[in-house]
Amino acid sequence: MNYGIRDIIDLHVFDQDGKFVATVSTLKKGSISVVNRTIRVKDALLNGNLLKFLNKSENKMSDYDKFFSTTQNYETIVFNRKVVNCKLIAEGFYRKDENQEDVLVQYEMPKCSIVSGYDFNHSTVGDADEFDYVFEIKEFNEEGDLFKLHIEK
Repeated sequence: MNYGIRDIIDLHVFDQDGKFVATVSTLKKGSISVVNRTIRVKDALLNGNLLKFLNKSENKMSDYDKFFSTTQNYETIVFNRKVVNCKLIAEGFYRKDENQEDVLVQYEMPKCSIVSGYDFNHSTVGDADEFDYVFEIKEFNEEGDLFKLHIEK
């Protein structure tokens, strides 16, 4: 059976213990490279849950202070250059060549790291800024396996 890759992937991110973190479903472009052991994606929107997972939240105001505050409430996120370990499932569709039917495909990556940073570009003209995520795919067993590919029958 031959397949054509015809759809952008959605990413489901889990922490290294398997707890769900975020789904990134606004990707504009994505590639999975076995040779480079990476997943590189361009996201149209900044995912707040992933942003908090990659960095750390800091709340400068105590609950007591918030109770009396008339100013707008906000959350502070502190950035650093650390590498964050995770598990990843990428989903998309392949098209069968024989009947032009779409089938779900899932890339299961039990051991990854998010190694990318952010560039924040603000402008009132043109398109919104895209956010790049780079995931490093790591070997998940002693045989050196990187990921599993699940194709719907």
